[in-house]
Amino acid sequence: MPHQAWSTPETATGSPTEAPPALPMSFVLSGDVNAGQVQRARTVFSRVLAHAHEPVLSVRATLTLVPSHGRASTAEASVQADINGRLLHAHAEAASLHEAIAATADRLTAQMERSARDWESRRGRHPRPSRGDGGAPAPSGHDRRARPEQ
Repeated sequence: MPHQAWSTPETATGSPTEAPPALPMSFVLSGDVNAGQVQRARTVFSRVLAHAHEPVLSVRATLTLVPSHGRASTAEASVQADINGRLLHAHAEAASLHEAIAATADRLTAQMERSARDWESRRGRHPRPSRGDGGAPAPSGHDRRARPEQ
């Protein structure tokens, strides 16, 4: 089957147990990918991207299912997300599309954590001082340089 492009509608859900509001997400499909697998990928990627610290501008996902005659089929899932101008890309291959989507979502989560611009998530919840003071660490009571004025 040749590549297919499919965009999901931007609809909001009312129930907290359903997926978060849909993002502007497009899909490129290759192979025998069905609508249920596309819906699952949209739900999983939307849940991951709902935790982004900045606005998600667009998402492009590729789902590929290649049946191999005589051996296990190969499935691939990849996603590119534009998070406020910062492009993140995650890709995974697995025996089933379900596993490939889950592995891609895990990798996207790790990429989002690494690329977060806030110091709390980068440095284990210990923010650095602002750049206004030259990036020097804040003086503490145990620092020799921080002596009280006499």
